[in-house]
Amino acid sequence: MRVALTGATGIAGAGIATALARAGHRVVAFGRREPAGRKLDLADPASARALDWAGAKILIHAAGVTDETARDKELGPRIAIESWRALLDAARAAGVGRVVYVSSAHVYGPLEGEIEEDAFPRPINEYARLHLASEQVLRTSGLAADILRACNLYGFPADLARFERWALIPYGFPRDAAREGRIVLKSPGQQARNFLSAERLGEIVVATLALPTAGWRVRNAVGRDTMSVREFAGRVAALAGAALGRGIAVEAPPPGIAPPPLRMRGAWGDTGAAYDDLDGFLARMIAACAADRNGPP
Repeated sequence: MRVALTGATGIAGAGIATALARAGHRVVAFGRREPAGRKLDLADPASARALDWAGAKILIHAAGVTDETARDKELGPRIAIESWRALLDAARAAGVGRVVYVSSAHVYGPLEGEIEEDAFPRPINEYARLHLASEQVLRTSGLAADILRACNLYGFPADLARFERWALIPYGFPRDAAREGRIVLKSPGQQARNFLSAERLGEIVVATLALPTAGWRVRNAVGRDTMSVREFAGRVAALAGAALGRGIAVEAPPPGIAPPPLRMRGAWGDTGAAYDDLDGFLARMIAACAADRNGPP
């Protein structure tokens, strides 16, 4: 099957592209670094009109708004709404009939307690609100849609020197442990997060494509590991300390009343996922950051 994919060079997109190729699908990659006919710049809605779909009948969108772009009051809505709508219009005109959108579990609001796939969205920040807006744009597009809501995604960057998303804790914590010898939390860190590998997300996308086409379907993409940010920092510190042969401190305000434990439920919540190897990923990130102490911040 020929599948169009946005964001193929990103963390999520790379994992998806690998899984699609492993399953025998042919990938038509769209992105800023692709050649003419495949070049898509979500900062420019007009760029979607010049795409060569090469016969693809399915679109997988893994290049949505990020924490960084959501903070830009003009760029965030342009990516999440204007460019997304233009891309969907172009997809429909090219004969695409089905879309898989990689969204965020943050649309649910505070990530605590039991979260079912039919839970009512209560986004509490601009990043989550924009992802929910993208979901609604897709819902009104007339295309069959599968929404995959994931929490904290991890995967080794294709080019660490050009990687920019150090604010995400799967990347910032290993970097700080390796370079600073400490991890500093801005809050007590009691909020829970579910960690999903990009490779596992790719397998979930492949499994989604094997399902019959439906008008609108929401799935939680759940990884094997769920823990608080504070616990995650401790895990990184322990791995870094063992690898580097020195103590790694975790500094955080005193804990308060703990929120209800997070349990994300969904059809793709296989806790025995073979592609979830959080410790292996963290060890690799720690080693890379320790070896390049003068690299990107």
